[in-house]
Amino acid sequence: MMLPVLHKEFVEKYHWITNQEFLDAIAIGQITPGPLTVMNAVIGYKISGLLGAVLAMVSSYLPCIIIVTLACRYYFRYKESVIVNSSFQGIKPAVVGLLAAVAIPLGSASLVDIITFSIAVISFGVIAFTRIDPTFVIVGAGIIGALFL
Repeated sequence: MMLPVLHKEFVEKYHWITNQEFLDAIAIGQITPGPLTVMNAVIGYKISGLLGAVLAMVSSYLPCIIIVTLACRYYFRYKESVIVNSSFQGIKPAVVGLLAAVAIPLGSASLVDIITFSIAVISFGVIAFTRIDPTFVIVGAGIIGALFL
């Protein structure tokens, strides 16, 4: 959900990093625990060195910790509420829209030939239609990309 916001700010608005650097940061983040935090640390390091990386990591976690703590505190009290349930139902399409808003431009920049397109389609199929852990798919796609590209 944060990817569209990060892409718009870092790549389009401030031009701190290129689209390719953004893609690279996503890729690095996907092969590590805490992908968004690692991606933010990579971007923070690119912009302001070690201090930027540390601040990016803290900035990634702190708001989430505060929001989740507050949400958990009140969720169990109001989980049967029609308003709460309706709100969660309304959030789902927004999340899909935000993901599509970043996936389309990044996909057009990443899928540059038949090999990259094939890797993406096969990876999607394996993740969508099997129970194979996505970590293995990501690592496998990386190995195939390294061998053929």
